Order: sequence, then C-alpha cells, then structure tokens
Amino acid sequence: MDDLLFARIDDLIKRAENGMFAYGDFLNEGDAAKALRYISRYKGELEYRLWGGFEGSVRNRLFVYPDYYDFEYSCDCIRAVEIRGSGYAELKHSSFLGALTSLGIDRAKMGDIVVRDNSGILFADEKIADFLLSSPPPLTRVGRDTVKLIGFTPDENFSVAHEFREILDTVSSPRLDAVVSSLVCVSREKAKGIVISGLVTVDHIEEIRPDFQIEAGNTVTIRGYGKFIIDSISEKTKKDRYRLKAKKYV
Repeated sequence: MDDLLFARIDDLIKRAENGMFAYGDFLNEGDAAKALRYISRYKGELEYRLWGGFEGSVRNRLFVYPDYYDFEYSCDCIRAVEIRGSGYAELKHSSFLGALTSLGIDRAKMGDIVVRDNSGILFADEKIADFLLSSPPPLTRVGRDTVKLIGFTPDENFSVAHEFREILDTVSSPRLDAVVSSLVCVSREKAKGIVISGLVTVDHIEEIRPDFQIEAGNTVTIRGYGKFIIDSISEKTKKDRYRLKAKKYV
C-alpha cells in the first residue's frame, strides 16, 4: 500500500515540475503523515502542503506546486456541502457517511464530515459537490430523516470543537510502553505487548518499538483505546519519575 501511495506522490511531483498545480485524493491521518515524511526528502524547489478545506481538518489532500502559484487562489478543488436534516431524527457521522457511500461515492473523494446541529457538512472534491447539488438531488434521506443539500462556504473561523479528558500521572520514563501503560491503565508488560503487536501509532505512524521516546506534542493512538495528545512529559518528581500530562479525545 505504501508503494502505491509513494508512486502517486512521485506523479504529483512530476506534474508540478512541469508547471502544474497538482493534488491527489483525500488521505487519512496515517497516509498523510507518511506522505509528508516521504515528500520532505524531495530536494527540488517545489512547494507542498496538506489541506482539507479548513484549519484542523483530519482528512487532507496533498498539494504539490511551483512556488509562483498562490495557493489560496489556486486551490478550488475542495468544496463544502451541507446535508441538513429535518431535526426529527438524530444523525451521526456514520449516518452521513453511509448515505454518501451508498450513492457510489469513493471515500477517497471525500474529506471530513463535520456534524453539527443535526447537519453534516461534507468537504469533498468539487465534482462530488457538483453532483450532490445537482437537480433532482441525488440524496434526500439519511437514516430515517429527510435532508436538504445546500452549498456551504466556511468562513475563516470555521473549526471543529473537540472534547477531551485530562490525564495527570507519573511514569518511570518517556518510553512508549511506559506512556501507553499510563494512558490506558494496563500493566507495563501488557502495554509492551500492545506496542509490539502494532496497535500503536505515534503522530499517525505505526510504532512497534517499546523504547521509543515520547515527547510533548506527540499524538498517540492506541487501537481499541482511543487517541491521546501528550501535553508534557518532563519534570521529575522526588521519586525520580516523570510527570505526564495528556488529554484523551472523548
């Protein structure tokens, strides 16, 4: 899978070297992290960035382009569509995603779906947006609710609010297995097994080394347990343990 991802990035680079404003499909966090790590080795003079339609987006496209392009005016390939429910049924992210994929829309052509006030705001490829806003509307129901499709233009303050649960603890060292043990309240030995089994990512890249050193700012995702942000892991206690401050997405 990684070879295919890297081949697509090589294609974007070639197109950009030929003067094009090039971009690929939407990537999940793991693939986006791999893409940035791969293209950071590029020694040419092209510009590149990830963008999903708003600041803080999770699913993003990789853009590669000559430096004479103005990104803000060149990036018109992501548009937003509001899928507005009637309010008589609770609609979740999975409800919107299921309805959209049932239309045959490729997930790679869709970015984030932001759920708020019984509506789902979809960020997607411009052709997908045109399709959804066509007449007659291709989507009239999501789950048990009727919906309307409306073009949506996010302002500069558009963002997604996240809820967190704070974690305060001490760990024997900044090693990944020690941190995982603390975050999910399991023994150090079980945490080591979780890491070795490939169930942990650090900054969205799989990490199987129990002795990997965790730093402030890392995002640690543990399959089956959730996603955590490490705020700090530095100051030592009188018992020579490290103070860990983190927060878990809820």
